[in-house]
Amino acid sequence: MRFTGEGRISRVVISTALGPGGRGIFPYTLLPAYRQLLRLVQATDTTVITKSATRRRRRGNFIPGNPLTWGYIRRIAGQGMLNAYGLTNAGVEVCARQIKASREKGIQVIPNYYPEFAKGTDTAIRETLESIEIYQRFLGPALWGLELNFSCPNAQEAITENVSQGIRCVEAVRRHYPGLFLIAKISVVHPYEFAQELERLGVGAIHGVNTVPYALIFPEGRYPPSPLAHVGGGGVSGGPAGAAAMSYNAGLRQKVGVFLIMGCGVTGGEDVRRYFDMGADAVSVCTLALRRPEEAAQVLRAFNIK
Repeated sequence: MRFTGEGRISRVVISTALGPGGRGIFPYTLLPAYRQLLRLVQATDTTVITKSATRRRRRGNFIPGNPLTWGYIRRIAGQGMLNAYGLTNAGVEVCARQIKASREKGIQVIPNYYPEFAKGTDTAIRETLESIEIYQRFLGPALWGLELNFSCPNAQEAITENVSQGIRCVEAVRRHYPGLFLIAKISVVHPYEFAQELERLGVGAIHGVNTVPYALIFPEGRYPPSPLAHVGGGGVSGGPAGAAAMSYNAGLRQKVGVFLIMGCGVTGGEDVRRYFDMGADAVSVCTLALRRPEEAAQVLRAFNIK
C-alpha cells in the first residue's frame, strides 16, 4: 500500500472495471476468471475506483441489461478495447448504496463522480456538492477519498474545453469539504497546466489516463472511421492506447509532484513495471481485468501481495 496522507491506495488499482459499486459488471460476472479476480481483489486489499456516477440516473449508450447495446463495447486487436459506454449509471444514491455494501464486505472502494458540465457550470458544481453529501450519508468515515472524472470521451461535455470548469469544481469541493482526499482523473487531451493547477489547489492525487479518444489513436485518412462514430467515436484502451498514454504520463510526471496514478495501455506486468519505472506512485488497470482477468490476477499477486 502507498499512504497518501489521508488513506491508502494499493500499488495496483482496479479502475472502473468492477462497476459502479466495486463488485463487478454484468455480463463479465458470468465468467469464472472474472469472479476469481473479484475474490483476489478483496484478499489483497486492492483499491477499487468505481465507474462514474452522476447526480441522477443517466442513460448512456451501453445498457448492461440490454444485449442490443453491448456492441458499444468492442474488443480490438492488440489486447485493446473500444468503448462508447456513455456514463450509463443509476445515479449517486443507488451507487452509494452499492459502495456501502462493498465496503461492508471489506472491499476498499473509492467512488468516482462525473460532474455534468453540460448542465451549466454552477449546476454541475451544486450537484457535485450534493452528491458528496449523499456519499457521506451512506459511507460515513469510509468516504475518505473521491475521484472526480474530467476525462470521459463519450459524453455531452467537451473534455478539451472543461479545464476552467474542472478548476472551479475542485475549488468548490475543497472549500466545502477540505478534509476530503480528491483524485482528479484527466485525459491526454488536457494540458499539463491543468494538472499543475489541480496540484496547487490541493488535489491529493492525479489519475492519468482514462481512455484515449479514437481519433488520436487511429487518425482519419490512415484508418477507417470508428464503428462508433455516431456516438462520439469511442475511447481506446488497452494495448493500442499504450504508447499515447505512457508518453503523456511520462511528461505529466515531470510537471507535477503530487501522488500520481498512471494507467491506460496495461497489457501485463511489464507495462506495470514500465509505469513504476517512470515514476508512478500507483498504476491503474481496467481493460486487462475485462479482457484477461487471469493476467490481471497475476498482476495483483505480483504487486499487491506483501
